[in-house]
This record gives sequence, C-alpha cells and structure tokens, in this order.
Amino acid sequence: MGEITTSTLPQWTYTHVRDRRAQTLLTRLRIGHTYLTQMYLLTRDSQPYCDDCLVPLTVRHLLVECPSLIELRHHYLYRCRGRDSDVYYISKVLGPACLALGHDVFGFLGEADLLPYL
Repeated sequence: MGEITTSTLPQWTYTHVRDRRAQTLLTRLRIGHTYLTQMYLLTRDSQPYCDDCLVPLTVRHLLVECPSLIELRHHYLYRCRGRDSDVYYISKVLGPACLALGHDVFGFLGEADLLPYL
C-alpha cells in the first residue's frame, strides 16, 4: 500500500461504489492481499507464479507489469501511464481516481478473467 499512498489518514470513501463486493475487492487490491496472490499462505502450498513470465504472482505484476495483459491495460487503464511512455503506475491504477469515468480497473480484471479468483 505504500506504493499507492504515503498518507496514514483515511482518504478513500466508497460511498459511490454501492456493491460491497467491489468495495472489498478494491481494498484487497490496494493492500495487495487477494485470494489469488496470498491463498498459498493459508493452504501451505508453494507461492503462485505467473504462467507467462515465471515471476511471483502479485497484484502489482497483474495490474502494471505482466506483458501478456498489455493490450487490456492499454484499453482499460490508459490514463495510468506516465507521460510519453508505456510505463504504468500502481499508484495511478489503484489511487484515489481509480473509479473515475474512463478508468475501469474492474473491467480490466473482468476481461482478464481474474475477478473470480480475487
């Protein structure tokens, strides 16, 4: 979460997100603890790795690093790039404006077939 914000004050309210599941998922993404990336700690399995990149599976990897999701990232998260580059920032993807019009982190996760596993 330190990559998303440095403030310790409660800065996000979810009053505009009526779906409790969406609120919970957004919080889990922000702290980096989802079923897909952290369940191995509870089940004592080995840590999951990205099938395409062979690196540990993390929220950061899924949202801003994995090259197999670059087309979806360009489609849904295009406002989260740095100026004049194709580098995406986790602070923009999950930051305060992540639910603004034209920014669809849930659409990205849905089309990538990741929502049921998060």
